[in-house]
Amino acid sequence: MSTTTTPATGLRSRYARLPQIAGPAYLPVTALGRLPITMVPLAVLGLVTASSGSVAVGGLASAAAAIGEAVGVPVVGWFADRRGQRAVLLTVVVLHLLALAGLFTALGAAGTPVVLAAAAGVGLTLPSVSGFSRARWLRMTSDRDDLSTAFAAEGTIDEAAFILGPALVGVVGVLGNPAAALLTSAALTSVFVTAFACHRSHRHTAPVPRDTARPHVRVPWTVVVPVLAMVCMGATFGATQTGVTAAAERIGSPSLGSLVYAVSAIGSTATTVCLVLLPERFGLRARWIACGLGLLLGAGLMAATATHLGALTGAVLVMGLFVGPALVTVNTVAARLVPADRGAFLMALLNSGVVLGVAAGASLGGAFAEHAGPAAGFGVVAVAGALLAVTAVAAPLKR
Repeated sequence: MSTTTTPATGLRSRYARLPQIAGPAYLPVTALGRLPITMVPLAVLGLVTASSGSVAVGGLASAAAAIGEAVGVPVVGWFADRRGQRAVLLTVVVLHLLALAGLFTALGAAGTPVVLAAAAGVGLTLPSVSGFSRARWLRMTSDRDDLSTAFAAEGTIDEAAFILGPALVGVVGVLGNPAAALLTSAALTSVFVTAFACHRSHRHTAPVPRDTARPHVRVPWTVVVPVLAMVCMGATFGATQTGVTAAAERIGSPSLGSLVYAVSAIGSTATTVCLVLLPERFGLRARWIACGLGLLLGAGLMAATATHLGALTGAVLVMGLFVGPALVTVNTVAARLVPADRGAFLMALLNSGVVLGVAAGASLGGAFAEHAGPAAGFGVVAVAGALLAVTAVAAPLKR
C-alpha cells in the first residue's frame, strides 16, 4: 500500500494538529473573542452619530477609539508578558465594561470633548484576543510547521472576524437601536474574552519565575520593520474600503461597497489556508516581496476597473489573494525576533501598526477618492504594496 501523502491529506492533518495542541474549544473561543475588537469602532461611530446628530462627531469618536486601541493594546501586552494573560485579560474586561458605561453616561450629559475622551477610553481598554492568541501559540509549540499552521489559522480567523464583526453591527443596529451594537459587543467581551482568558492554555503564559527569567531581554529595534509592514497592510485595508465605497457610491449603491470589499476575504482565506503547503525553499523574504508586489498588482487592477463594479469585484478578489499570506508572513518573521515570553507585547505592536495604518489609509484614500475619483484612492493601496515589498529587503530574518 502506498504511503504517499496527498496535498489535501497533508493540509487536513496539519490543521487537525491544532486542536490536539491547544484543546478542541480553543479555536472557537478565540474566534468569538476577537469579534468585539472588530465591532467597537463602527459601533461607536453609529452610537455617537445618532446621539449627537453629527457624523463628524461620530467620526471623531471612532478615530479616538482607534487611537486608544493603538496605544492600549501594546501596554496590555507588556503587562501580560510579565503578569500572565489570565489576570491581565480579566482586569481589562472589567475596565472595558466600565469604559463603555462611561461612554453611555457621557453621551447623556456631557459635551463633545468628554465624549471623545470616553470613546478613547473604550479603545484603550479593548482586549486584543488575536495578539494574545498568537502569543499563546509561541509558547504552546516550538515546532515550526505547527507554528506556521497556527498562524495561518489565526489569519483565516481574523479575516472572518473582520467581515462578521461589522456585519453584526449592521444587523443589530437595524433590528435594534444604535446602542444595541455596542451592548452586543460588551456581551461578547464578557462571555468570550473571559472564556479565552480562563481557557486552560493560559497556563502556558504564566509569568516566568524571577530566578529563571531573563529580565534584561528587550524587544530588539529590528521589530520596527514588521511593524512598518503592518502599517502598510492597515493602509491597504483602509484605502481599499474607502475606494470601493466611493466606487459604489458613484453608481448610486453605496451599500454595495461593503459587499464588494468582503470579496477580498474569499481570496485571502483560500491562499492563507493553503499557505502551509508552500515549499521551504520559497522563503519568508521571497513571500514577503511577492505579497507586496501582489498588492501592487491588485491596486492597479482596482484602479483600472473603478468605474465598473462587477470588474472591480474581480480586482478586489485578486488583491485579497495576497492579504492573508502577507499577514502570516510578517507575523512569522516577527515571532522569531523575541523569546516566547515577550510574544504578547510583540504581537500587540503589530496590531497597533495595523490600526494606525487603517486610519491613515482610510483618511488618505478617502480624500483622494473624493477629489479625484475612486481610482486615485486606490493609489494609496499601490503605494502601500510597494512599501511592503521594500520593507522585505530589510526584513530581520533569523534561522
